[in-house]
Amino acid sequence: MEKPKSRFIKSDNGTIYDSQTSLTWKATDSYLDLEKEVTWDEAQEYAKQVNAENFGGHNDWRLPSFQEAASLYDEEKLNKDFKGGDIRMDSIFPPGAGNTTWTTEERGKEAQILFYINGCPYWYEKNDKTISHAVRLVRRG
Repeated sequence: MEKPKSRFIKSDNGTIYDSQTSLTWKATDSYLDLEKEVTWDEAQEYAKQVNAENFGGHNDWRLPSFQEAASLYDEEKLNKDFKGGDIRMDSIFPPGAGNTTWTTEERGKEAQILFYINGCPYWYEKNDKTISHAVRLVRRG
């Protein structure tokens, strides 16, 4: 019997390719890389820093759209966040990440995040420096 093809393909360069969406994800998120959650502005800076490093041989890393971020949420999968809590994401991604990601969705002074605990979106003020979450970077291809 033939083994089913895996949706996710992990590379040695720290990236994970999603064969369903043709997106490439940075395997680690900002929480794993920086050991802290980030504000909206810090999420933008983190993306710039990753691009300046030419991470994985690419400099077009960006925040995901809400739809892209939601494509990683899977009720059937189980992983652990940095607090040891359950998040619904494939275990090919390293455990200990943040349980959210900032997305590119904006409305006025707010930006949207996705919770990988329940798959729900939430809006937060971008300039509120007391609000911080993780960000998971993506690129096309």
